Amino acid sequence: MALLLPLSAFEMSADNPKPVINKIPIKVSRYPKFQRDLFVLPFESYFYGPMSCIHTIVLDDLGEVEINVTNASTGEFWTATFDTSVDNQYSLQISTTSGLYEVEYTTASGDIYEGEFIIE
Repeated sequence: MALLLPLSAFEMSADNPKPVINKIPIKVSRYPKFQRDLFVLPFESYFYGPMSCIHTIVLDDLGEVEINVTNASTGEFWTATFDTSVDNQYSLQISTTSGLYEVEYTTASGDIYEGEFIIE
């Protein structure tokens, strides 16, 4: 999986010449990876730096969705369940510790989606 960092993801100021990551898209794919059927990803997901959270926008009613996030570098772990029939957006607060973060979504129907991103 690739890490995508569009130019709009960075913000610089006179006080802080080092780029600040505002938004990192999380490239998510369906699991298991050997499945070859066509599908439309039912949500968009990204890490939002200023709020230290993973924000998910659900494009379809999936019922309850479980999200698990692991910092593979430190072992930190976060989990939450949200009901997409109630709200089509969810934010999960996580740390901003450097590392490779692995994200897994499991839908009520048992579909699993995985993604990853890096905080440096």
